[in-house]
Amino acid sequence: MNKTTTPITAETAFQQLSRAGYPRNYIKRFLPDWWDNSLIRTSAGALQFALILRQRLGLQVDFRPDGTIAIASGAPAARFKHRIDTEESELTLAANLGLALAKTALHAVKPSYRTLSSDPLVVRENCLNNSTETLVSFESLLELCWNHGIPVLFLNYLPKGSKKVTGMAVSINDRPAIILGFNHRQSARQLFVLAHELGHVLLGHIGPDSVLLDEELVEVQGNLEGSPEVLKDQQELEADSFALRLIRGLIDDPIEEIGSPKSSAALLARTIPVAKRHRIDPGHLILSYAKQHDEWVLANQALNFLPREADPLELMEARFKRNVELDSMTSEHANYVLLTQGYGK
Repeated sequence: MNKTTTPITAETAFQQLSRAGYPRNYIKRFLPDWWDNSLIRTSAGALQFALILRQRLGLQVDFRPDGTIAIASGAPAARFKHRIDTEESELTLAANLGLALAKTALHAVKPSYRTLSSDPLVVRENCLNNSTETLVSFESLLELCWNHGIPVLFLNYLPKGSKKVTGMAVSINDRPAIILGFNHRQSARQLFVLAHELGHVLLGHIGPDSVLLDEELVEVQGNLEGSPEVLKDQQELEADSFALRLIRGLIDDPIEEIGSPKSSAALLARTIPVAKRHRIDPGHLILSYAKQHDEWVLANQALNFLPREADPLELMEARFKRNVELDSMTSEHANYVLLTQGYGK
């Protein structure tokens, strides 16, 4: 950090941060209770402020001699899979936050990291053998990830107006983590996202100390009308293939067995026996049918008739609290990882 000759003021700092996409009220959420904005006027206080921004927002700032701040653009070692109409710079904020959350949380994860096979069929068998369920569900896959020391975190709070993300695969000091950002309470939608991000991890798509961010996965979108196509490269295709094999097993196209139902009730009635026969999550099949036939309204109605499942967001919170030693963190860090994910104490 450069030595300042003109004191930086809190007002100047927050104005510049706001222009960079970090509103004052948003930053205030992440400042520790003891923080006093007047501290910014001192060299030590400015240094502490910069440290807080780096640790909690993943934001690199430097104080200039003229009393202004320089905000680093871009996220270090980040790669983005995004819609055609989205600039990578629009996703930097989420990537920085995801890296900051993973770095803090990984220090307190209880289970040691144990590698899983890169073969999705082997992962499927692991999932089924360690669960009472007869199919790969969001809950059973979530449990498998945590049991192997791959934390599944949830990025809940982003500044208003910033680009949302579906998921991220992160690596910190050779330790992987998955971050979900898809704020949806239907397990079938979260299942594909989790399987896709796990595919990125197990297929070696993320380098050391880096993040791979998926803005949108069309397999889980509720309505594709007018939505610009997602840019897909070989790694995205591989992660999609991994996720489908993991969820479906050896069945290449179970959707053809559903036929052409004319109502949501008929879609549900035809899906249930196919799901039982092949041990596939019925919600996943309904979403797959919607994608293949562009029948999202019909599919969303059918999903509402499925038996009520455990809330995936509540499951993520419960598994996080079960597998992370919050008492081993400082109270500030513990509050931070809970706040960022929208979890209560």
